[in-house]
Amino acid sequence: MTGSARPGRTRGGLRGGAPVALVGLAGALAVPAARAQGPVLYAPNQASASVSVIDARTRRVLETVDLQALGFAADSRPHHTVVEPDGSYWYVSLIGARKVLKFDRANRLAGQADVEAAGMLALDPSSDRLLVAPSMTAVNPPSRIGVVDRRTMRTLEPLEVLVARPHALALHPRGRYAYVGSVATNQLAVVDLETERVAPVTVDGPPNTFVQFAVAPDGSRLVVTGQLSGDLLVFDLADPGAPRYLTRVHVGAGPYHPAYAPDGRAVYVAVQRDNAVAIVDARDWRVRSTIRDSALAQPHGLAPSRDGRWLFVSNENVGGPAPAGAHAEHGGMRHDAPAASPAGRVAVIDLAAGRVVAAVDTGRQTAGLSLSPTP
Repeated sequence: MTGSARPGRTRGGLRGGAPVALVGLAGALAVPAARAQGPVLYAPNQASASVSVIDARTRRVLETVDLQALGFAADSRPHHTVVEPDGSYWYVSLIGARKVLKFDRANRLAGQADVEAAGMLALDPSSDRLLVAPSMTAVNPPSRIGVVDRRTMRTLEPLEVLVARPHALALHPRGRYAYVGSVATNQLAVVDLETERVAPVTVDGPPNTFVQFAVAPDGSRLVVTGQLSGDLLVFDLADPGAPRYLTRVHVGAGPYHPAYAPDGRAVYVAVQRDNAVAIVDARDWRVRSTIRDSALAQPHGLAPSRDGRWLFVSNENVGGPAPAGAHAEHGGMRHDAPAASPAGRVAVIDLAAGRVVAAVDTGRQTAGLSLSPTP
């Protein structure tokens, strides 16, 4: 990646004007926070107890939400974010504080809920439910997922999912069915949210360690990353309540979050141990290309722009995997950052050109980001 720009600080953040730039934190002048000119990215910084709010169009950090200033501990560890379809509210899980926080579009705290082992988040498109899967740092996490009424932020009765160490989480775009993946066994669970019936699905083959799902925009396919196998596994959803295994494709070492292109023709995969992003053709299930760049450093989460032009990639940038044997069920990857680790970042990939064109410094160990609609 090449190019440079003068760094500038917004309220708790940054700005930079060049189309190809690594936007730095140091030596910046304080200026008022700007209004978003485009969709907004919410990038949680797990080791900094903060969330970077980034204008996806200008690639400026509009604001850094400091969780310690709001009364949360330095080790609250914000991990994953989701945003309402209309952009009115966004949510972040705190795996250290066992909470889910709700913020409005002005980044004001609007509510919070206590959730055991809060980790992955998913919005139910057919109700006010927010589903919460356990974090991987939880000791003996329950075989259930949390449920929050996201209108009132009241914690509801959790849902039993009947698989060990659930983690990966997604919902069908028409609602009703939730998909939950295990990091301990080759199993996923299909939860009927209307009846609360659970149907386990077992996958043959080597250990996978399911990290995260993505569902095709039309609801026809379900994909999930296998961190230990290095594979992207594909399921047919002709019956959304009964996923049928189709195939798998090897994408690299330690794949994390996948994301579908808006037109459904490709799946993007953050390949954490390879410091790369794989682009998989969703028609023949072959790796079309693999993007590598110095800005990609332990990539974690992905968010494609609505027009399919850009791909935003969060990067932990913690210097490599955890020591062998640590968090064995999760492939030995880190859920904490070394004290001397540098800032994380969000890289911007031009999908037509197939290369990284910009990167924005955030906080330390940037994790599961999300993208709001255009304001």
